[in-house]
Amino acid sequence: MKINTIIKVFIAFLSIYLLSKYNFLDFNILLTLNFSLSMKLLGLISLIILLGSIKWYYLLKVQNNNISFKDTFESYYLGYALNYVLFGIAGDIIKTLYIIKKNDNKIGISLSVIIDRVIGLFSMLIILIAFLPQIFSKNKIFNSNFFIDSINLNIYYFLFTFFLVLLLIFIRKCLNSRRINKVILLYLYKYKNKFIKLIAKTLKILFTYRKSFKNLIINLLIAIIIQFIIGYAIYVVSLDILNQYPSFFNNLISSIAVQIISVIPISPGNIGIGEAAFSQIMYLLNNNVLLQYASVYFIFRIFNMLYSVPGVIIYYALLKTTLKTNEFK
Repeated sequence: MKINTIIKVFIAFLSIYLLSKYNFLDFNILLTLNFSLSMKLLGLISLIILLGSIKWYYLLKVQNNNISFKDTFESYYLGYALNYVLFGIAGDIIKTLYIIKKNDNKIGISLSVIIDRVIGLFSMLIILIAFLPQIFSKNKIFNSNFFIDSINLNIYYFLFTFFLVLLLIFIRKCLNSRRINKVILLYLYKYKNKFIKLIAKTLKILFTYRKSFKNLIINLLIAIIIQFIIGYAIYVVSLDILNQYPSFFNNLISSIAVQIISVIPISPGNIGIGEAAFSQIMYLLNNNVLLQYASVYFIFRIFNMLYSVPGVIIYYALLKTTLKTNEFK
């Protein structure tokens, strides 16, 4: 086992231990969960995976029209499952290897995963910016009530919508411009750095969506819907285990913030780190009221891990020896 892997595992165990020691995380709550909550969570996780498969399918069909939704769903679920037990982006790598093994345009299919992730991140930023006035005014985090109270929300949301639409139109124009395509790619391909080359290849694939811009928009809209479902799933857990009536808004914003933080894999699946971050953000958003927020996020994680068990078993029992990295060649 590599030293960085050992460090990540240590960070995960240490984070969970500290959260438990100082009563931010209570494992006994798991024993008190009722059947109704369990079924709701499993149903919502199923919906998240289904919608995630659909949004990726819209990207994949542009790269290879022969890819079936069945293969897309299997691949997406496999990656979703392994992201909860493996390190960093390992789940994305495995799902990519699974989907390309029988299909042409392997590079296009592979880089569609990155595009899907970027659009997902963009959807989170849209939600955060859309709710920025509420984040400032409702929760008094930055002591700027005078400024927020003086903002005309109609003007704010008009400008927000205007610039968002303008940005989308600009992106579409760039995708349709062969001149911009050529200039950007020629500039990036001058560099030998692997990361810059990856950016160049990803942009090259992104330009293939110039005639299918609606697929990118559909992906974005579904990504936004998924974020609200994730927020609602965590909110449902909060309703069940917290003594204080929780806010859906606070759970939504906290879950999005944790996902953005989780872009950097500090521990396996960011176990412990995610719970700590969620707890701190909820504490700030809930007017510095301290509750067992870490337990809420931990329960959501546990149910995702339980849902992932079949995918993990399938991978290690049947697929691990057959999925090779030379599929990219």
